Amino acid sequence: MKTTKTMAVVPTLGLVTLLASTPLATAGDPWVSAEPRFPVRVALISPIRAQDRSIQYHAGWPLTFRIIPRVDVSLIVPSVPGGPASAWPEVGATSFMMLRDLDDCPSAGGRIIDPDGMPICPDISGDELWLEFTPDEDAPGVADESGDDALREAMKDPARRSTVTFMGETHTFGPRVSDTRDGLGFGANDDLPGFVLLADAGVGVMLSDLGTTTSDGATLTTGWAPLAPAVSRNLAGFMTSVGYELNDERLRTTITTSLIVPRHLTERRFLEDQCFEAVPGVCETYRRVDGGPPVPATDANLDNYDVTLRAFVVQGEAPDTLIDCDADGVVTADDATCMGYDVLSRERVLTFRQIGRADECNLLSDPWGSAADAGRSFVDFDGNGNFISLSCPGGSTGGGLPPRQRGSER
Repeated sequence: MKTTKTMAVVPTLGLVTLLASTPLATAGDPWVSAEPRFPVRVALISPIRAQDRSIQYHAGWPLTFRIIPRVDVSLIVPSVPGGPASAWPEVGATSFMMLRDLDDCPSAGGRIIDPDGMPICPDISGDELWLEFTPDEDAPGVADESGDDALREAMKDPARRSTVTFMGETHTFGPRVSDTRDGLGFGANDDLPGFVLLADAGVGVMLSDLGTTTSDGATLTTGWAPLAPAVSRNLAGFMTSVGYELNDERLRTTITTSLIVPRHLTERRFLEDQCFEAVPGVCETYRRVDGGPPVPATDANLDNYDVTLRAFVVQGEAPDTLIDCDADGVVTADDATCMGYDVLSRERVLTFRQIGRADECNLLSDPWGSAADAGRSFVDFDGNGNFISLSCPGGSTGGGLPPRQRGSER
């Protein structure tokens, strides 16, 4: 098998070296024709028992994925500014994992350029498969300078957030996005632009705008329903770390991305009317959960339900939203293909039972800066002019024996 030679090339960040540690594919290699459809696999590292629909609290648990190449790879590594090329990717160094390069001349979609800003190699369609990554760790509200500048800026766009305006006040759902360019927010991750993370509950699902209508002199709420066809936000921008291993336990070069799940990332959003008069003169609490119809408030529709996450990788920059392009009722990796993206992996599906939620009575310090309305907003479903009668209970102690699911006890 032909191997690459060391050569000097320059991406947008500076001088790089193509490392000859592992062979790249060439047109004459016999294994190229037998290459699997997807050159990488997305493995779920945590939660470990995800295939058994594990139980997780609404926040505080680790979500970790590993991207594992199915083919031999080489790395393109940028230099440290003002110095020689680094031997291997370092923290803050945007690098490229080459999964295929038929002409042995890497371009990474035109990202690899010379000091004059010209591509070192031609960007030939179908010639390469590659994955961009930047070893980095992000923190909410802490300025970050590593990764893709444009993506980091785009994650600050208020239009990407899940919001609702009622009676002149705007309420934001989900983890709050800091105005600081910290590399955390909705959309593609600046340190792993090709990664996609979708959720079928909470802020991952896009809803129509909330509106009002007048009927018999009463102002009623309208809208705030799932879009058709369905549209999902890419939550990959909330992953807080990206790292890699030169050699894992099976001598593969892999990329790992992780997150400690914050409050409101996968919690259901809800509108609440605490004085809905199903019977005239009798106030009851009704909710619209994740855009559904008004229903009586119960713990079951907010504190105990299944959430499905889907993770996969595309070449280049992933979209900030994905649409149900094939109209099968769910947004998946197939829709990314339908939208014209080159999908590099099958999707990894994680379904877990989520319990608990955070609300305005929970004054726990939140490092993400989530405000009291990050999961709930009060509205008037029946137009009686009365929709809030909130009172917070006294403090108490939490904890106890963790819930378990074994065998058929699901």
